[in-house]
Amino acid sequence: MNRSVFAAAFAWQSHAVLGRHVRVHLRKWHTALLPPVCEPLIMLLAFGVGLGSQMAALTWNGAPIGYLTYLAPGILAYTAFMTAFFQSLFSAYIRMHFQKSWEGQLTTMVRLDHVVWGEALWAASMATAYAGMVCLVLCGFGAIGWLDLHWWWLPVVLPLLFLTALAFSAVGLLFTSIIPSMDHMGLPFFLVIMPIGFASSTYFPLPDLPVLSQVVLLNPLHHLAEGLRFLLIAGTPTWHLAAGAGLCVVLLAVLMPIDMRLLRRRVFGDG
Repeated sequence: MNRSVFAAAFAWQSHAVLGRHVRVHLRKWHTALLPPVCEPLIMLLAFGVGLGSQMAALTWNGAPIGYLTYLAPGILAYTAFMTAFFQSLFSAYIRMHFQKSWEGQLTTMVRLDHVVWGEALWAASMATAYAGMVCLVLCGFGAIGWLDLHWWWLPVVLPLLFLTALAFSAVGLLFTSIIPSMDHMGLPFFLVIMPIGFASSTYFPLPDLPVLSQVVLLNPLHHLAEGLRFLLIAGTPTWHLAAGAGLCVVLLAVLMPIDMRLLRRRVFGDG
């Protein structure tokens, strides 16, 4: 493992790049606030309340459970995953290729590894902030009596959501480094987002199939969704949380050096 790759995450230059993204985002906070609030609200109303009212109770953890209650932790997990991937793919690619933000930053004391870590930290921070907004929406549902969760666990899960988002930002940056143009942006969604999302028990329980049950053990989003479900519904920490965190650490350890190498080749034309 190249320690210098990970040491750059703690450098002031990486945090300066992160601060730049924060300042730019705060200039448009009034419009940027809408997606993290409206999206989970619409999903919970359309699926949790609308579709859930037409469904019989699900069986989860050996007991019947309403679909809205089952869905809420899944949306929280999926928000961290999807936001981080989107930010590190679309937004990072636009800043690198079209806005030339990377080029401008590299004319200062900032190196490429700082730029890349700044992008990853920004994607993870944005995803965690969006997840925090989802927590507020869930609390709103709880206030009107539609959800009954163990609410005191919500602040505890935010660091885990940040780690998950940081790991999936490394996945997004991998595609940022290899896709040839914006025309190919749909490929990561078919190759990564849809398989990981559908095989993660975020929106529905997975069927009891031997092959699938083995595959999902390698899916950190599945462990995050199930871990949050046990934590918020049953109030019990389980091995899923440790498994999800461990898989995210492995993703970071494997992908960040690869991201750095591929992005260096793309930006500078060398290996």
